[in-house]
Amino acid sequence: MALEMDRRTFLKTTMLGLTGLTIGTHLSPWRDARSSDVTIWINIAIDNQTTIVVVRAEMGQGISTALPMIVADELEADWQEIKIKLMPEIDPYYLAGMGMTTGSQSILTYFEPLRKVAAAAKEMLITACAQRWHVKPESLRAENGYVIHPIRGSMSYGRLAAEASKLPIPEDPKLKDPTDFKIIGKSLPRLDSPDHIEGKSIFGIDVKLPDMVYAAVRQSPVFGGTVANFGSLTVEGTNAEAIVEIPGGVAVVARSWWEAEKVAKSLEIEFDNSEGMEGLNSEVISEQLTQNLTKAGTQVKLVGDPLSAMESASIKVISTYEVPFLAHATMEPMACTVQVSDTSCKIWVPTQAPSLVQGDDASAIGLEPSSVSVYPTYIGGAFGRKAETDYAVQAALIAKAVGKPVKLIWSREEDIQHDYYRPVFKAELSGGIDDANSLISLMVKTAGPAIFEWGKYDMMAVLGLTMDFPYELPNMSVHYVRSDFGIPVGFWRSIGLSQNTFFVESFLDELADASGQDPIALRKSLLLNNPRCIAVLERVAEMANWGQPSVPGTGQGIAFVEHAESYLALIAEVSVESGGKVKVHKVYCAIDCGTVVNPDIVKAQMEGAMIYGLTAVLQGEITIENGRVQQSNFHDYPVLSLKDAPPVETEIILSGAAPGGVGESGTPAIIPAVTNAIFAATGHRIRKLPISKYNFTEIREKVDKMLA
Repeated sequence: MALEMDRRTFLKTTMLGLTGLTIGTHLSPWRDARSSDVTIWINIAIDNQTTIVVVRAEMGQGISTALPMIVADELEADWQEIKIKLMPEIDPYYLAGMGMTTGSQSILTYFEPLRKVAAAAKEMLITACAQRWHVKPESLRAENGYVIHPIRGSMSYGRLAAEASKLPIPEDPKLKDPTDFKIIGKSLPRLDSPDHIEGKSIFGIDVKLPDMVYAAVRQSPVFGGTVANFGSLTVEGTNAEAIVEIPGGVAVVARSWWEAEKVAKSLEIEFDNSEGMEGLNSEVISEQLTQNLTKAGTQVKLVGDPLSAMESASIKVISTYEVPFLAHATMEPMACTVQVSDTSCKIWVPTQAPSLVQGDDASAIGLEPSSVSVYPTYIGGAFGRKAETDYAVQAALIAKAVGKPVKLIWSREEDIQHDYYRPVFKAELSGGIDDANSLISLMVKTAGPAIFEWGKYDMMAVLGLTMDFPYELPNMSVHYVRSDFGIPVGFWRSIGLSQNTFFVESFLDELADASGQDPIALRKSLLLNNPRCIAVLERVAEMANWGQPSVPGTGQGIAFVEHAESYLALIAEVSVESGGKVKVHKVYCAIDCGTVVNPDIVKAQMEGAMIYGLTAVLQGEITIENGRVQQSNFHDYPVLSLKDAPPVETEIILSGAAPGGVGESGTPAIIPAVTNAIFAATGHRIRKLPISKYNFTEIREKVDKMLA
């Protein structure tokens, strides 16, 4: 991305009431009408405090520390004087592109632009100091928030900020040599941790406004249903203040959320259900996917002639895999606070997509987007769910109806049963190996719902098969059969990689077993032109002592992922214990994510992503019965508990490449690593998730007989 800075940068920022030196930027080539104003990144006040505006959503991934680290290092700022301010990615803070924090793109996208903005500010401060002291700029250096001269002494950035703000903005500021980084690459404590520890951080569920009321919702349990008897519903005899109709349900408004929730539960709501949904269940969906795999589908990738190559192969393997719907199950359920007047709307919301919230809420209540202000909060878990706007639109409609500030909170049951789910998918994979033990053909056909279409097909459905597919094959094809069922689907941590990595990495293990090859050796043979990939595989093999598990009786499973210009390899050690319980004993992780901003944050992301993926592989499943979700809370949609979480050993390979993303790749990698380890331990291949579907007691008994 190109960096554009000019005098109107400063003129625009002064309109925001900022003093001292304020620097912002445009990012191209994605400039459009929304990016007509400048994005503000740095403000150096006269008291020497440096505030860095973070317009990426902070949902626990540490971006509100990592982005400031980039700025502070290039600026030569005093890290102890750095403050952060969360702002929405809408005017005047809009950057470029989708206006969403998704896809592990923040560091990858903004590393260089942030460095340039900081370098420009540093040059302006040095120039201002040179003019004040009547010395040459090259005789000065910047360090720890000061401009220093060998004879004249030093002067703080704060004292120079006002003068610097009147200078021209350098068009091509010189960047530091990476060998001179002082902050980038260090495991510094997160800037938001103190407030989290002391309970000062404001999450979406924490917002409070004067005269605020609370809302609880009841939505149709059957997807697509509508309220049939709204006119007969009443809050008479309760402490609730109002009942408001919302799309597909009702909201109860009261002076406390518990009161609103209690009344909402007591309402006898009748719903008209959409035609065909009453007979929809998980078995029907699975059968339909099987039928759809017999269709041609849309060809989304073709390399060579895979059909001819398959015919000539000496070893042929064909397998079918299946994954279920999955909920996000964020720790903080959907919550949003809205205040509406005739001419404006203010929204406090934990969101990954503030620009979408602004636009959708404006449309829902009949205002122009420019009249809608969005105030992002910290997010108590997102995983893609909070890139949606349904809960924010509901809150705006309720606030407009009652004429008061409203905080909407979904119950856990509403959250689990009205998600935008990770899609259900089936895939058929065919592979052919020649006499030289080379994989010469791979054909993949997948069937599942589309999140959205991009051209002729949903590119998210085939992520990891087209884009982010690391292996080089002489002959390969990918076909996608769109299979929608009227169930809302959306972004789930790692999107299409979550299922496609399971399909491909499991199938590669099958091919390795069928041809008598080591699973890592097979993968390396397909990565000969990418030394970074091979280095990651070799390092994780060394870490785990591949072939010799640290825990007796366990099997080792390998998986590899490329995502967001980062490369990740995992080895899981897994056993099936007496009684059939599957236990993950340890996970080894090697990652090359290029230049690392904060190693501790990278490791934390690996651990969190793997725990999220472990929940999916071990027990995650949303099932459908008569058009409705059967699960309702953590008792029947459990997440991995502390006692079952394995230790994770992570090593970061410092390749010196440009920064990549790290927020998602651990989730898809851990799934096949575990299932491949189960095969290594038991000889039983897992092709359908979650593994709780399998009778591992019988499998364990077979293993014991084999060992005996």
